[in-house]
Amino acid sequence: MSGDSRLTDVAIVGGGVIGLSCAFELARRGRSVTVVEREAVGFGASTVAAGMLTPSFEVELTPPELVELQLDSLRRYPQFISDVESAGGLSCEYRDDGTLWVSRHRDDELELDHLCQIQEERGLPAKRLTGRETRAIEPYLSPRIIGGLLVESDHQVNSRKLVAALEAACCAVGVEIVEHTGVGSIEQTGGRLELVVQEQAGTSALHAEQVLLAAGVWLEDGLATPLPRIGMRPIKGQIVHLKGQPLVNRVLRNSDVYIVPREGGELLLGATEEEQGFDMEPTAGGTLDLLRYAFEILPGLYDLYVSEIDVGLRPAVGDHQPVIGPTNTDGLFIAGGHYRGGVLLAPSTAHFVAELMTSGRVAAQVEPFGIDRLVAERQQEAAG
Repeated sequence: MSGDSRLTDVAIVGGGVIGLSCAFELARRGRSVTVVEREAVGFGASTVAAGMLTPSFEVELTPPELVELQLDSLRRYPQFISDVESAGGLSCEYRDDGTLWVSRHRDDELELDHLCQIQEERGLPAKRLTGRETRAIEPYLSPRIIGGLLVESDHQVNSRKLVAALEAACCAVGVEIVEHTGVGSIEQTGGRLELVVQEQAGTSALHAEQVLLAAGVWLEDGLATPLPRIGMRPIKGQIVHLKGQPLVNRVLRNSDVYIVPREGGELLLGATEEEQGFDMEPTAGGTLDLLRYAFEILPGLYDLYVSEIDVGLRPAVGDHQPVIGPTNTDGLFIAGGHYRGGVLLAPSTAHFVAELMTSGRVAAQVEPFGIDRLVAERQQEAAG
């Protein structure tokens, strides 16, 4: 970005998986799009995410309208991946091997029975397995595994590859991506929205007909907008990367840990969940817990080596549901607060945000996730 002032149809603040997916979809609909990212694209949560596409996760605790949005997004994923890979020429390492939940004792078995029942009630297919059947599917599992639940509809994508592929796809369809550049403020001026952009060379202005806030945990940190505060906060998550002999073919999980296989013999162990502000340092305790829980179900990982310990910051609001839709400022939209579901919800978020920003219509699928619910909630707390 050069010069004192620039003009674009749409400015997107934030270059994570949500911002890039929305940029790609909007550009394909003929809009000129500029993405402004304070760090490198994918910084924060996107490239740290395990990439599990699992609407089954915590299905009992997830509101039905969010489950429906997750399922909608999962159905869109194959075409989304095809479009992104075709446009940019890079693989996202999309896999449809499913998830295998495993049990080690009677309490685990009861939990899997309950989860299977809930899944059936929500229309999510799952197959209950004996210990022998479970170990036959994944031979390196601990002999102490006594049962399993196979969810074949769960898929996964390599989140780092996805971000790289989205960046390439965005560039291929004409999106301008500006990295290592902060946005200090957004305000209405002369019928447009003006973004004060802070670069190393100094401050400049970017004018846009529309602005999409997709800044993740930084939505309310160092960014002044006309919006009331909605309580966006970071939830720290640690992930351990292991490498060595390939041990599993699909995602393994129980109530304590998930184990995600990637190409080249890599395993991801995740993930912790900690309220520690913007701290991004890995801890010995978090690493120890992940290794211990994973070792209990997959003892062969003892001989793998630790290639990386990574930390991401998940964006969350009070009810842990996404915030998608228009705001009380003309031309200003939001797509944030996706918490642990940013990668899963990227296709649907991009589709419905692009539809909203080009037609003005709020789709029924995203109506429950409007910003007004949070504004009203915080006003009630303040009055309280």
